[in-house]
Amino acid sequence: MRYTFGQAKRSLARFADAYGLADVGEAINIAVDELANTANWQRMKRVVRMNAAGPYLALPQDCDTIVRAAIDGRPVSIKGTDYEFLQGGPGDLDYVPDGYAPLHGIHDLGYYASMFDPPEAMPVAAFSVSETDGKLRVRGRLDSGDTAGAEIAVNIWTDVGEMPDSPSVSAVSFASIDSVVLPTGAAAYISLYGYLDGEWHFLSRMHPGIQVPEFRRYRIPGFSDEDDKTYRVLAEVRARFLPMVDDRDTVPFDSLLPVQYMLQSMRAASIGEKRDAEEFRVMAERGLVVRENTQNERQGFVVINTQYSGSPGEASETEYDNI
Repeated sequence: MRYTFGQAKRSLARFADAYGLADVGEAINIAVDELANTANWQRMKRVVRMNAAGPYLALPQDCDTIVRAAIDGRPVSIKGTDYEFLQGGPGDLDYVPDGYAPLHGIHDLGYYASMFDPPEAMPVAAFSVSETDGKLRVRGRLDSGDTAGAEIAVNIWTDVGEMPDSPSVSAVSFASIDSVVLPTGAAAYISLYGYLDGEWHFLSRMHPGIQVPEFRRYRIPGFSDEDDKTYRVLAEVRARFLPMVDDRDTVPFDSLLPVQYMLQSMRAASIGEKRDAEEFRVMAERGLVVRENTQNERQGFVVINTQYSGSPGEASETEYDNI
């Protein structure tokens, strides 16, 4: 059974005094975030479809990492951030070696402050559907390589996606974005755009409950701009927990007991009861493991035979196209 944020606050209010947090919702968000990062839970996985029209692929803020992927129907491998630095590796993939096969895999580039960097040095502007007190702070690098910061007011969309007549933009032109800090008390998503020569360039869309956003980026090695092609990407991603704000937001797990145990663990840790804190944490994780084992129990027989056509483990011809 799934629960809303409002139901969780009413049910867990008496357990939410950990860390001296007076706000029940804030305590529950911390507990769920801790619980979400204790294991790669099935409830925290999603299957998404994306289109890549360039060599770089950015995940939305609610997605953390790609677990598995297929491009244009073919499964590909996921290369880690150290791939370019292996002794026998490909080297700098910004300069793909001759003969390096396109779609060989997806290369993890790590975390960035925005989904995309500006295509060239340009001022930036922020937009939202609701009025926001305070200013958004951006820090990044200039064309010269020096770092600079700017504070900009959050503009209000004339209509969603429709720019106002005279939006507020930064006085500084950023070539790359190093960090973004959202104003406190933002009530709706904030979008960041670059502006140059009358054209707007989308940079990122940021959740109001996370003051310092970050995004995971990937590269598709072998991608050629001359192809003028859009690749279809099917990916299983590990979802990132975003703070619940509205009472109608849903708790990612289907039971409140593990959240209660994590709150009790936090409370015990805050008063120095380390043994009790660890026991409650184990209870929280164990409760989710039992539920996952039950929900993932296979129905019927599964036979894996790589030599038998039609078997779930069949060795396909497309597998060898990516070697």
